[in-house]
Amino acid sequence: MPKEPHMKPTEVAKRSKSKKTKVGDPVPPPPDKPQQCQYWVARKRRYCHLPSKKTNKYCGEHLTEQQKEDIEQDTRVRIPCPFDPRHTVFQDELEVHLKTRCNARPKPSDPWYSLNANCALPLSKEELEFQQSIHSHKHLKAQPWITRVQLQELPKTELRELILKVDRLYKDIVPPIKTKIHFHPSMEKRRAQVKFHKHADQQASLLGHMADKDMLKNKRAAFVEFGAGRGELSHHLKAALNAENGESTFVLIDRKAVRGKFDTVLTGEGGATKVKRINIDIKDLCLSNLDTLKDENGHQKPVIAYSKHLCGSATDLTLKCLENYVEDQKANNNNSHAIPGIIIALCCHQLCRYEMYPNNQFLEDNQISKTDYERICKMTSWAICGQPKALRVTDEGVQIPPEATSVVGIDSDDEVEEHHHVAEEEGDLDDTSAHYSGLDHESREAIGFACKRILDAGRAEFLRQHGFHVELVYYADRKTTLENCALIATHKVDH
Repeated sequence: MPKEPHMKPTEVAKRSKSKKTKVGDPVPPPPDKPQQCQYWVARKRRYCHLPSKKTNKYCGEHLTEQQKEDIEQDTRVRIPCPFDPRHTVFQDELEVHLKTRCNARPKPSDPWYSLNANCALPLSKEELEFQQSIHSHKHLKAQPWITRVQLQELPKTELRELILKVDRLYKDIVPPIKTKIHFHPSMEKRRAQVKFHKHADQQASLLGHMADKDMLKNKRAAFVEFGAGRGELSHHLKAALNAENGESTFVLIDRKAVRGKFDTVLTGEGGATKVKRINIDIKDLCLSNLDTLKDENGHQKPVIAYSKHLCGSATDLTLKCLENYVEDQKANNNNSHAIPGIIIALCCHQLCRYEMYPNNQFLEDNQISKTDYERICKMTSWAICGQPKALRVTDEGVQIPPEATSVVGIDSDDEVEEHHHVAEEEGDLDDTSAHYSGLDHESREAIGFACKRILDAGRAEFLRQHGFHVELVYYADRKTTLENCALIATHKVDH
């Protein structure tokens, strides 16, 4: 109804507001508008606006209410949809609705999807139920079985025995790790464009190692980036390959959908370069069923696998995924050296899962039980929970905290968010003897790094068992990142 010309807007607003019902007000009588649904929407304090048939009081979505009132109606009955009970469907149309009409019906799985195919051991009932009920990487900072491991609650003698065991294993099974910081000419322009060189230096070193190991020789290979994120490393890799004519294939794998992707830049003008992005958890990925890895003649392309900071179990799942791919190719009489090279910058060992670690035999041989494994994973955070800086005291006696973040080695907002899980339980940042371990910061840091390298030694051994030549290297300076260790594996091609 149009407002009267002499009425002010504020008066119109007051009049319209006065007509609305409030919580606690009685339900107004049903609308007298022809064929308007008479279902009272309590949440919105109004009647449903959808139309109904002439013979019905309610619209199609609320016919179940009419059935409850036993009002005379058509013999057709509406029931909640099994896929999504928020909407209803005629019972005699249920089969057709579920097969062809319902937008909530499960979509067919992609051919490369195979549930938990890359887990070394069957997952626990708790974890399977957790996967079905929530996407942990979106909603939780830490998964429940990780937070349950509380080192500060261990008896002092038990914690001390574990620390001594870690020290012994590190000396016995971890070979010396060399520092090899490389650079690639393709990163010179990028390095000149940015004020902070942290990420550019890491990317340049990884590309330099790939070139050093002949991973960039074959432009026609399939380059698969695990934990790709935006795909920035692949973008720089394409420049290093100088593959502007569409020779290369890029596959970007990440379980999260991200913004600001480099996919379009990778594809190039006219879609010359073949780029495939897959949103999937690596634990469910079957590379053998990915047609993108085949050339125009249906032959498998050699696969170069790489990643910059592949958190926790994502590394373990990737190694198992690649091993499964190699075994599938051997079974199909394809090239046994299907993966000429692997390079992974390792990080976030505290997120590793026992059931996903690829080399359980390594743990068994070194008397590392599941309980020991989980505690060792938790202790790896000692390596990267930086030493807090002392409070600065002004002349007036006021204590001022340091401006820098308390997590050493993280200097950007993006990385703080990415590695928010590095901080351990309260008390870890205390650099005095009051820490529950009885160790100072330097000692805890050394133990934390020893724990990381023990887990990495088992990963390297796993790849050696499957025909790879493997080395662990410090590919970046510790001032650039504390997570500066990379796993590099290559296959020698038979001639």
